[in-house]
Amino acid sequence: METNTNTTAAPVMVEQILSTRNPEIFQLMLRQEVEKPAAANPLGFFLEGYPGVGDGIERRVSYQSVSKHVMEKYNITEGVDFSIAIGKSCKLLVTETFEQRTWTNSDGTKGAQNPKVNPSTAESLTQGGKPIYRNCTVTFDLATEDTFIAHDKAGVAQASPFVSTVDDLTV
Repeated sequence: METNTNTTAAPVMVEQILSTRNPEIFQLMLRQEVEKPAAANPLGFFLEGYPGVGDGIERRVSYQSVSKHVMEKYNITEGVDFSIAIGKSCKLLVTETFEQRTWTNSDGTKGAQNPKVNPSTAESLTQGGKPIYRNCTVTFDLATEDTFIAHDKAGVAQASPFVSTVDDLTV
């Protein structure tokens, strides 16, 4: 596992307020766009400035349950900067793990987290054959670093090498 230290955090915004079956509890959809310098990965570095490639923005989303009391106390509304509303600095923390989250739904059925997927192929990402699970949570500890797991390259679409020869460079 590796930790990520070279990101610049943007505000955590309240994207949406969702009601729950309990009228005293709400769920906040929080969003943060974290800027990653082009030098953070080779593709971003070499294709910096090329539209649609290596834009250097990671979009993070987390859901946080809050009480009606907290919503009213801090006047939390959609579109507000969460840190400013609650008067406390925070960020969205990414933690990748091999542990799958499970839960029991209100109807008694079991639910399970889906593994991280390659957006181009929709294939699950693994390391050593074990699925990788991505979790995003709110933290008030700004020194805490993201934890990422490097995935196996098998099943990941990769560019074919391009061979080109030049016979004559004279003008």
